[in-house]
Amino acid sequence: MPRRKRSSSTSCDIFDDDFEDDLDSGGQQQLPVQRNAANARERARMRVLSSAFCRLKTKLPWVPPDTKLSKLDTLRLAKGYIQQLEAILAGEPIEDNLQIASHHNNL
Repeated sequence: MPRRKRSSSTSCDIFDDDFEDDLDSGGQQQLPVQRNAANARERARMRVLSSAFCRLKTKLPWVPPDTKLSKLDTLRLAKGYIQQLEAILAGEPIEDNLQIASHHNNL
């Protein structure tokens, strides 16, 4: 039988007893289960994120399929590609957009 803590104030006795009973009845057993569930959610989130980066990399021109890019490099190249497409749609000359291609060659 769990020991109960005696409190000096009578109005808190009910809450103190319930809290201690929860701890003694397995509050610590739920912690690993909750942690495992949180870890599984985080792993699933990271798999989705990695998959999205892989799909993004396949949409970028000038990137061979076997190239290993960091997430930061992938985002930078995607940003540059989007800027290049915006410039083309705005009717800017192609020569102004060559900086993006040269940036890729520097990676």
